[in-house]
Amino acid sequence: MTISKNIFMVLDTETCDLQGSVYDVGYTICDKHGTVLKTYNALAREVFTDASRMMGAFYAKKMFTHYAPMLDDSLIRLENWQTIVDQIRSDIAAYNVTTIAAYNAGFDLRVMKTTNAQFGDGSPICPKGLKILDIWQFACETKLSQKAYKKLARSNGWVSGKGNIKTGAEFCYRYTSQNPDFIEDHTALSDAIIETQILAACFAMKKRIPYGKINAQPWRLVQDKPVENDKNIHGSEVA
Repeated sequence: MTISKNIFMVLDTETCDLQGSVYDVGYTICDKHGTVLKTYNALAREVFTDASRMMGAFYAKKMFTHYAPMLDDSLIRLENWQTIVDQIRSDIAAYNVTTIAAYNAGFDLRVMKTTNAQFGDGSPICPKGLKILDIWQFACETKLSQKAYKKLARSNGWVSGKGNIKTGAEFCYRYTSQNPDFIEDHTALSDAIIETQILAACFAMKKRIPYGKINAQPWRLVQDKPVENDKNIHGSEVA
């Protein structure tokens, strides 16, 4: 398979709170077709080993159900935050990454910056000139705006308490993978892998690519009459 000239780092984070404190970082290096060149996953030592922080995490129980077994099986590493940042920078250079992509990119970029100010060198994690692509925005402009998705979402009850059609990564992946029973793992690399596949599905639509458009409330594009203040902990609609 031919590799695209545009190379993406599809990034996902898990945090203890809305302000920052990233404890799990995962990403793929891929092209627009979803061809994965590398994966990376690490727990930030400064945050993950701080019990007072982790007990406040939304998914705190994952410490025992997910992360302990992953550490035992060497499926994830425990690294100093600066080591994680250095690896990101190294992989961007080594693979000639042109674009940082994430589902709700505004959130992930913000909390990475906040955590780097706390535990890292505080300088920009990514070099200047890289494009930013919010996969959530891309998905809402393409796959999730389709009548077929709206019909499927309503028939399956993928609707928030306030009546908005859900557009989170879990529901988008259910649609693009034709697996209506899929449950998102909510660990960084696992989520980055499904978001890589969502990205490829969006590119396959051959529509305009919303580079640089973040924090634009893309969920509104999917609604007939969007309801205000229908948000979850990541700043998107109830997922």
